Amino acid sequence: MKNLLKKSFALLLAAVICLSPTACSSKEEPDDPVVGNDWRVTGVVRDSGTITRGGEDTAVLVCVHASDAAFYLDTEDQELFAAVNYPLTLESDAWEAFQSIDFADRNGDGNSDVAMKFHDGGSELLMVWFWDAESKAFAYQPDESQLGEDEGQGDLIPEEDGQGDLIPEDDGQGDLIPEDEYGVAVLMGGELPFTNMENLAAETYEDGTYYYEDMAEDGTTIVVNTVLPRDFADDEQTTEDYLIGCALDLADTDSWSLESVEQNEAYTMNMSFPVYIVTYIAGENEDSREWTVFAMDTDLYTYLYGFGTMLDEAENVKSVYPDVFAGLYLSDGE
Repeated sequence: MKNLLKKSFALLLAAVICLSPTACSSKEEPDDPVVGNDWRVTGVVRDSGTITRGGEDTAVLVCVHASDAAFYLDTEDQELFAAVNYPLTLESDAWEAFQSIDFADRNGDGNSDVAMKFHDGGSELLMVWFWDAESKAFAYQPDESQLGEDEGQGDLIPEEDGQGDLIPEDDGQGDLIPEDEYGVAVLMGGELPFTNMENLAAETYEDGTYYYEDMAEDGTTIVVNTVLPRDFADDEQTTEDYLIGCALDLADTDSWSLESVEQNEAYTMNMSFPVYIVTYIAGENEDSREWTVFAMDTDLYTYLYGFGTMLDEAENVKSVYPDVFAGLYLSDGE
């Protein structure tokens, strides 16, 4: 796993890896995104339905992918309304494997839940999510779902979190899945404009999380790619506050000034998880750096991808950030 992560990150810094896997797709995708046209006529919509939430009905269009499904408003502009992450990655083409979806209220709370059926790899799959008003997201329900059996061994398939990384949970026999049978997805993608990067840190930990830090040859810019276990206090802070705190930790200093923070809709839609871009200045005098951080919260982990650039060079570098962030995606390394 450690060698895989090191190789993956080295490739990330040296090569162009693009195309987010969660962009709405079907068997045939247009070569370019639809701009100024009605995206609904491009053939990417697999199904439709009505989601009830707080007594209000919302018509949605369904796009299915290998590891998630996205629900968009039935409008000319492609606007994400909600999404679910599968507990596994489909082996078959998602478009062909999909059988049905319904938004019935299964737990009686007055809000729509999600039930999806797939025929995948010879198995009939039922996946169910309940609406969680507290987290404002659909939460996967293993007890309500049916995932079939694995490879003829009679053991339940280890559950995943929808991004291809196996969760170290129960293996169906009451025991934890051995560590070598799961891993944490790696945040990859984008193209960096730097050459001869110097590695400052490359750490992978027993729980599968990691921390990578590299510096440009001239020393002006530091690039950090890290994932840490989610440590979100739902009843004490907002997602925005939590991700700001995580982003500030990258600078490892008590001296900082927050410049801006906003949830980026395009990145959020690509990743199917909340993504915030946090910009701040850290340090003092000649050691000051401007940090711009891609901060994403998932159900289990927090991902951070940040640039820390000396103030006198920040304006020259910041134009590359959007392209890098737009190309990021989660990969299990397969």
